[in-house]
Amino acid sequence: MGVLGLLGLLAVLSLIGGPGGSASSPASKSYRTNVDCQVNTVGSQGTVTISGTITGDATRYSVTVEVLDAASQQRIGVQTFEVRGTTTFGGTTGAQAPIGPAGIECKIAKVV
Repeated sequence: MGVLGLLGLLAVLSLIGGPGGSASSPASKSYRTNVDCQVNTVGSQGTVTISGTITGDATRYSVTVEVLDAASQQRIGVQTFEVRGTTTFGGTTGAQAPIGPAGIECKIAKVV
């Protein structure tokens, strides 16, 4: 009985990537991203132009980019891009103004 239990445990560990192994779920995606953005403000209105790239093992991604005020790290804008059949994404999004003197930062907030 103990031998059967041990064999069952070893079988389960080999399926899920036991100690020292690695397990990957079918839905996980491996990727690399890069994002850049430029801000343009006129009075109390701001527009951010976002351009980025994503490379990886999937054919499609949903990439959410957050635009932050560099000094306060407050989110001033957000945009989600559906990337299919290409490695580039980009567009414009509105941003809360005024933008601080330190400018803005863009970061990838989520990739699905």
